[in-house]
Amino acid sequence: MASGVLAVIPARGGSTRIPRKNLRLFNGRPMIEWSLAACQEIVGVDEIVVSTEDPEISRIARSSGATRVIDRPAELASDTAGTAPVVRHALDELSVSDDALVMCLYATAHLPSSMIEEVIGLVLRNPEDFVVTVGRHRSPLERSLLLEKDGLMSMMSGEYLLSRTQDLPTRFFDAGKVYLAKASVWRERDTMMAAPFVPFFLPDWAAVDLDESDDWVVAETLHREFVLGRS
Repeated sequence: MASGVLAVIPARGGSTRIPRKNLRLFNGRPMIEWSLAACQEIVGVDEIVVSTEDPEISRIARSSGATRVIDRPAELASDTAGTAPVVRHALDELSVSDDALVMCLYATAHLPSSMIEEVIGLVLRNPEDFVVTVGRHRSPLERSLLLEKDGLMSMMSGEYLLSRTQDLPTRFFDAGKVYLAKASVWRERDTMMAAPFVPFFLPDWAAVDLDESDDWVVAETLHREFVLGRS
C-alpha cells in the first residue's frame, strides 16, 4: 500500500441548519481553514483536495493550502448527497490508484494534526478496512426518554427503569470527522459503514457535532481549551 495519504475535504456551500458553516468564522478563521492547516502539518499527507461547488469556498481553499480544488457536480452538492459518492467522484477525477490511502476529512472537523496522525496510523495497521472516528453517547440509550403526544414523558424501555447507568453498555455514534481507507475500499463499499469497520475513539470534546447555533459556541470553547491551549 502506498505510504502517502490523499486528503479529500468535502465542502459544499449549502447548509440547512447553520448557513455557510464551512466558511463561518471559527475561533477567528473560516472553518475550512482548520482542516486545511491540519493536513499541511502532517508529513504523510501528499495532496490536499477540496471538493466543492461553491466559488467562494474554492477561492479560500486555494489560498489556504489546498493543492487542488475539484468542481463538484450539482447532484453531489445537495442536502441528500452522501459522502462516499463525493469521495469516489474525487478519486475518479484524479485517477487515483486502488492502493492509495485516502482520507476524507470534513471541513468542520477542527481536529489537531496529532490526532489525525493517530487515525492514519490505525488504518496502516488495518489496510483492508475503513477507519471511522466515533464518539460515545454520554448516557445509556436504554434509559432514553420519549415525549408523548400529551406532553408527558416516559422511558423508552421500562425494563431498565431500575438499572444503574454504570451497568449498561456504552454506545457510540459516527462522529462525522474523519474516514480513512484505501481507494479500493472506497470503491467497493456503498458507504463507510456498510461493513464492520475499525473505530477511532474520539474524546468527548472532539466529537461535538455542529448542527445548531449552540453547538458552535460549545465547539469553539472546547477547541480553544484542548487544541489552542487557551480558555
